[in-house]
Amino acid sequence: MAGSTVKCDKIINFILLQLVWAAFILGVTYGYVWVGLLVFLLMMGWQLRSNVRKDSDLVVIVASIVAGFVLASIWSSSDLILYKNHWPSAGIAPWWILALWVALGASFNHSLEWVQSSPYLAGLLFAIGGPLSYLGAERIGAVEINTPILTLSLMAVGWFLTGFLLTFVAKRFHQFQKWWVADA
Repeated sequence: MAGSTVKCDKIINFILLQLVWAAFILGVTYGYVWVGLLVFLLMMGWQLRSNVRKDSDLVVIVASIVAGFVLASIWSSSDLILYKNHWPSAGIAPWWILALWVALGASFNHSLEWVQSSPYLAGLLFAIGGPLSYLGAERIGAVEINTPILTLSLMAVGWFLTGFLLTFVAKRFHQFQKWWVADA
């Protein structure tokens, strides 16, 4: 029974991650960004309800938001990406992009746990999926990608490094937890 609960949780986590992305992208595009915020809060509530991996999730979320802030701010300040609804400043990552990075981090130990088998696999999948998500966001109207070939190439590198980093952080934290519990 526990295995089916874990599987169900992973499926719900995956669905919520997709809904958060869609709600923010459509919300930013059509002026209803608050819908994205509501779906994001729903996802965070679901994650926190009785999550046994809260500590591990928090570490990965922090790593994810730091990576996202750095990458999205570089892309924004260099005018490679123009974000719609770029509050608080056009030169740094907008708050809603950071919320998407939090949602990604919150999924890493759950629906995306399978990519942790190899940092290179995670990096490769992020290098493909990250730029594709930005292309989707551009098509819908939430972002504008300037000099697409250069920007998407740089994004692929950034996303590869992020996937690699998140896998490294998650694995090291799991090892630390095992060591800490064994010594306690």
